[in-house]
Amino acid sequence: MLRSITLALFVGLTASQAHGTAVSVCADTCVLGDGGAASRCELWDSSTGSWISDPTDGPGALNNRARRYSSWLHRWMMPAGGVMSAHFADPSLDRVVAYGGRRDSPIWTGAYLAAESLRFMATGAPDAARWMDETVRTLNRWWRIPGDPGYLARYAAPADSPAPIQAILAADDPEVHRGVPFEGGFWHWRGNISRDQYQGVLLGYSLAYEATRSPALREIIRRDVVGFVEQLMSSDRTGVKISIDGRVTNDEVNIPYAVFSRADVPNGTPMLTIRTNPIDAAGEGVLFFSPDIAELVRQLPGFGFLPALPQPTQAIQLGSIFSVALQVTQGVPTYAARRQAIANHFEGQVDQWLDIAADWVNTNLCDEGYFGLNIGFMPLFNWIRLETDPARKGRLQREVLRNAMWAEVADHKNVFFAFIYGVGAPPEDDAQVVIGEQVAQLARFPAAPNLASPRDLRGVYPESTACPGISAVAVNVDERVPATFVWERHPWKLLDPGTPNLVYPGIDYLLAYWMGRHYGFILDDAPGTCLYWTRGR
Repeated sequence: MLRSITLALFVGLTASQAHGTAVSVCADTCVLGDGGAASRCELWDSSTGSWISDPTDGPGALNNRARRYSSWLHRWMMPAGGVMSAHFADPSLDRVVAYGGRRDSPIWTGAYLAAESLRFMATGAPDAARWMDETVRTLNRWWRIPGDPGYLARYAAPADSPAPIQAILAADDPEVHRGVPFEGGFWHWRGNISRDQYQGVLLGYSLAYEATRSPALREIIRRDVVGFVEQLMSSDRTGVKISIDGRVTNDEVNIPYAVFSRADVPNGTPMLTIRTNPIDAAGEGVLFFSPDIAELVRQLPGFGFLPALPQPTQAIQLGSIFSVALQVTQGVPTYAARRQAIANHFEGQVDQWLDIAADWVNTNLCDEGYFGLNIGFMPLFNWIRLETDPARKGRLQREVLRNAMWAEVADHKNVFFAFIYGVGAPPEDDAQVVIGEQVAQLARFPAAPNLASPRDLRGVYPESTACPGISAVAVNVDERVPATFVWERHPWKLLDPGTPNLVYPGIDYLLAYWMGRHYGFILDDAPGTCLYWTRGR
């Protein structure tokens, strides 16, 4: 037994040293429950010199809860490397028959990468370094397989994948592109990407770049991010088909801050659909991040009069995207000229973006559109972390984070948003009371597996008079309707039928927990314990 522990410690040290992070004397090297009779990943207690085959993950055992969520996630809910929910055949939960959340895998796979990056920075665990590396490489494939600069696939898998993975990429699904030559084989991939998916990926990439010291991994991240930003800056004049209030024309326009997909438009011509009352714009074969839709619409005949139509969330997204690009090119001589071009563009536009972002308002009514809040909070976390100008950082902290966004959600019992506020709050704010309350809420998070169980809280919580059918106050985390990422779901739902044998991946718990650990909001409640292989015991 001593020989196997000594070997595990040696492997842990070398893996962590390769990533440039100091390692503790006891750090996880594998996923709980992996292996078989000859060699199995179990919990080792260094203080007692004993193995713990079935570690508790109940009250006061948040670290072990995270370990169990990681185990469920890796065993069942990362088909071909992408995070999804899993439908099991029966209550035994031992055979997956289908996957859910197939259109949202980039945002949650990126969120998972963020969680592993935070875990690595908090613990130096070789296991976290391994999954950080593998997840970056999965996302990198999703950047490359569409073949268009900066365009991200929603999901991709080899064409000979098992049947449940094949079902994710069905032949009759218009978003799916099948049999694409890639990396010496054939792959299927899902297109028609949306802006929200980029936010999780950029969050994970930024934290992974901060965590790792692997030159190879950093270069993969750098190449993807810089290619994306350079495409956003290009603003080439493009031939498009335009539908304005149902009237279709063909024209050439400059589409600012956009990515394109030739595969998603059969004839190769992007399609813009514009509605003037109320104003709205959507694309097919093109996705734009413009902070002012009017810049696009004014180019069309008869619309030159249009006033500014600022989009605060998209301004936050752009500020974050460019900040990550500057982060990953800092001090890299081979990228010096490209970094200077990015910095020049950023400095020329950032004050306008910040002015737009400062006007952020919550446009959701009752329980509608809550996910949109997460699409703002994720990139704002990056932008505040990475902003180097003190005046701009102060405005982001006070005007955007505290006064606009946090003020809207302060009583929502949203641990993820609260931790973002705790990290990014202006120095004069006392966030400790808020953090303490939110850690208590996170402690209520159900233990794995996170089943889509039914909920009926009518009579338990008061019903809203302004919004009938939902609670007047935020529901506690342990009673909330489960989801892939509960922090993007509104906290007032009283009634839900559930879905038998559906299990959610626990990314919401893992990201919040490791964020809390890394930033000192949560202490390790299982010190001196670590996951090792039991080989030779």
